Amino acid sequence: MYEEGAEEQAYAPQPAGFKARLSYHFEGLIPLILILIVVVLAGAWLGFWDIPYITRAAPAKMLIIGQPSLETQAVLDDSKDLVEYRIMNADYLRVNPKEKLAPYDIIMLDQTNSAGPPVISRPLADALRDYVTKGGKLIIVKNSGIYRDNAPEIVGWLANMGDVAPVECVPDKQNIPSCVQPIWVTGELIRIDFEHPIMRGIEKVPALPGDPPLSVEVFDVAVRGNEVAYIKDLYSTKYYPGIVEKRLILGKVIYFNYDPGKTPGIFQNTLKYLR
Repeated sequence: MYEEGAEEQAYAPQPAGFKARLSYHFEGLIPLILILIVVVLAGAWLGFWDIPYITRAAPAKMLIIGQPSLETQAVLDDSKDLVEYRIMNADYLRVNPKEKLAPYDIIMLDQTNSAGPPVISRPLADALRDYVTKGGKLIIVKNSGIYRDNAPEIVGWLANMGDVAPVECVPDKQNIPSCVQPIWVTGELIRIDFEHPIMRGIEKVPALPGDPPLSVEVFDVAVRGNEVAYIKDLYSTKYYPGIVEKRLILGKVIYFNYDPGKTPGIFQNTLKYLR
């Protein structure tokens, strides 16, 4: 007998049989499995790991703003399985730059071989900052993008593109910005981040004692990110940043303080990493 208004508590019997019990417990695991799949796919998309047969194997679409060296173009031409690239002048990106940058997986700002100074417009500077903060991958070469068109008071990446660059232009003892003073260095590129994929298996360049040293143009910039490798001048024994990375919440920025075409293997590792 039960009191009036009381309901008999329903009894849910456990499923009988191995298959039935397995199905019963598997249904409870479905939400956890879905969360794990999302995390794994998100990590692959952000470049933290590769998933065989799932991670995108098609060449990345790459836009080069400016004019890279012939050595850099030769490396890109030899890396068609990694990237399909297009070169544009910064002037072409004055109008609707966000829409023009959107289709590309990687953007390289390399004005070191352009006819004029490394100038970009305000809309392009803003578009590059937004591109990176929303998950884009950017490569900056040497002092590219330090000037703003029609704004002579702006020198450096911080004033031009905000806090996205891995390095910054700082004044020297004569109060001259370091990113406008090229320095010719004969020396070595030496790994400092032993875990980074860009320098995986590469201790230094040149690799062998008998090989000629690197002869590159650098800038004495200040590091604002993770220094992957540095350059040592064999004559003055002074050190300069070589490769520096800055990771944002979604995007990544790699800075080369020399022509990346001088180290083809490292440049190709960078393209793989950013894909």
